[in-house]
Order: sequence, then C-alpha cells, then structure tokens
Amino acid sequence: MHLKLLLPTHVLIDQPVTKVIAEAENGAFCLLPHHIDFLAALVPGILTFLTPEGEEIFLAVDGGILIKCGSEVLVSTRNAFRGSQLDELRQEVE
Repeated sequence: MHLKLLLPTHVLIDQPVTKVIAEAENGAFCLLPHHIDFLAALVPGILTFLTPEGEEIFLAVDGGILIKCGSEVLVSTRNAFRGSQLDELRQEVE
C-alpha cells in the first residue's frame, strides 16, 4: 500500500506502508494490503503505520478523512504531529 497524508499546506507523509491503524467515530480499525476500498471520518487520535522495513510510526491527527482506493491510502487532516512517545502525542489531540 502507499500512504499519503495531506495537510492544508503540504504533504506530510508520502511512502509505502504495510499496515495503517486509525480511529473513527465507531472505534479503531486496521487496513492491510488487499483490504476492500474504504472511507472513514477520522476523530482526533493516533494514526499508526508500519513501513516495509518493519518500523512503526505514530502520528497525532486532528480528525480528518481517510480514503483507501486500491493500493492508495489518502488521509486529509488539518493538523498532524509525528512522534515516538505515545503519551505526548495523545496530549496533542486531547
């Protein structure tokens, strides 16, 4: 899969991934390669993705929209912060 995270002024993430985990109004969900096409309204929370090298990346996102179409995963949000400490990222979205 290929993840592209779009902010109003620039593209924050544009890279291949093997898994995406995000939070919607009805709970968290996981997207894997070959998952059916999908659309979700994201709530403020943590978006996690796994790189092909096995690195787990965490982002705090300020809500937004996630669209999976084929192998492309697009996320559009007003704000996103990358970090390695989940506690700090959770504070960013609360």
